[in-house]
Amino acid sequence: MTRLFMVKDNNGEPHLVAGLIDEDLWVYVAKAGRFHRNEAAQQDYFFQRDLEYVEIGIAEARCLMAAGVGIYDEEIDPETLQEWRDDPTPMDAEIVFASMAADLG
Repeated sequence: MTRLFMVKDNNGEPHLVAGLIDEDLWVYVAKAGRFHRNEAAQQDYFFQRDLEYVEIGIAEARCLMAAGVGIYDEEIDPETLQEWRDDPTPMDAEIVFASMAADLG
């Protein structure tokens, strides 16, 4: 089952768009242009709950992504961003959305 979330930071601001696919949490990384499996976000979602997860639909996810949600500052954390760019198994947004649509249909 696939679900989409707007992940809000501690200030209540949209921070990420995430897709929960089975037991894996994928986050959209704007500078990489794809969804990437994110272990830290997955731990937070299932156990810590330091961030807020608001379930959203495909249209809202697209709007948030177009608005720049998921942009990381390359100067603050260049290594993580490079890891995502080098990720051999990223997932295109359309695949995430198609998975969600199939679950709804």
